[in-house]
Order: sequence, then C-alpha cells, then structure tokens
Amino acid sequence: MNPGDLAFALVLALSALLAVLVAKRLRPAARAYLSFAGVLYLALALAVASATVATGFAAVASSVALLACALAPVLLALATFAGFEHPPSPFVAAGVLVLSLIGGVVASASGFIALSFAPLAASAFAMLALSARRSKHDRRGALYAAVAALALLAGASAMLANGHVALALFSAVSLLGAALALPSHARVAHERDRDLSPVRGKR
Repeated sequence: MNPGDLAFALVLALSALLAVLVAKRLRPAARAYLSFAGVLYLALALAVASATVATGFAAVASSVALLACALAPVLLALATFAGFEHPPSPFVAAGVLVLSLIGGVVASASGFIALSFAPLAASAFAMLALSARRSKHDRRGALYAAVAALALLAGASAMLANGHVALALFSAVSLLGAALALPSHARVAHERDRDLSPVRGKR
C-alpha cells in the first residue's frame, strides 16, 4: 500500500464533500448538478482508495473511473451552464446524461475507453467556451471554470496511462474549480436586479 496514493484519494473525497457544501449557496439547478458530480467523485475516491489498499479492487476502480469520467464532467458542464447562463432544458440535460451513462457503461464492460472520454472531452470544451463568454464580466469565475476544464482533460490523459491516482488528483481540481467558478444564488439575483435597473428607470 502506498500512503501517497491513499492521500490523493482522500483529497478527492474531501473535495467532493466540500463541493457538496459549496453547492448549497448556488442556484437550484447548478446546485443539483454539482452535488450529483460530487457524489460520483466521492465514489471514485472510494474506489481508488480500495484499489490502493487491496489490489483485487483494481478492476472495480477502473470500472468506476470510466463511469465517473463519462458522467461527472457532463454534470460539471451542466452546472457551469446553469450558473453562468440559465438552467438547461430538462429534456436536453436528461438526454445528454443518458447518452453519457450508456457510454460509460459500455466502456466499463468492453474496455473501449473512448466511449467514456468522448463526453468528458465535449464537456471540457463546452466549459472552456462558457469560460471565454463569462470572462467579459467575471474574470475570476471564468478562470476557475477554465482550470476545471483543463483539469478534466489532464485527468483523461492520466486515465489513459492507467493512472487512477493522478485521475483522482485532477478530478479534485476540476470539481473544486467548477464549484468556485459558479456564482452564488444571491449574486445572481443582484446581477439580475442590476441589469434590470436601467429598464425600470426608463418607465
């Protein structure tokens, strides 16, 4: 057992718990997506820790990692969209999540990991696009979102090299980056009132 590997799994677990706590201050839609992503990353942390303690759990850790890599980034992208723009259509969100879940399940069963990384890559690039759009009036939030997206891509590279521990570390960065990027519900309400104030003044 490598204590360093176990420590990285613990970092991801703590990051997942922290993200769930941070999600309480967000808009309802963003809160739900971020909390769900936190639960998936917590499962990944437990799987990596189990594989570190007992090598017999390595196959389980790989399966959980492929599922998490397919679903969690999509949830982070949906949370980012809900926080930066507006809540996505429930039908679109559900469709994207179902397709990602199918890809993750098939990847876990067949070992064809491209099916798991396709939604991850799409989510990362979507977050980068949202970050670029957000940077016009919220540079800090945009920076956090960009860091989260790049960490997703770095985690995918680590997974390709069968680096579950590195994946756990990059996943922690992406989860916390997304959590810190999203504006609070109170801030969104303040920005909305600020944008509407000129319109009210003209009445």
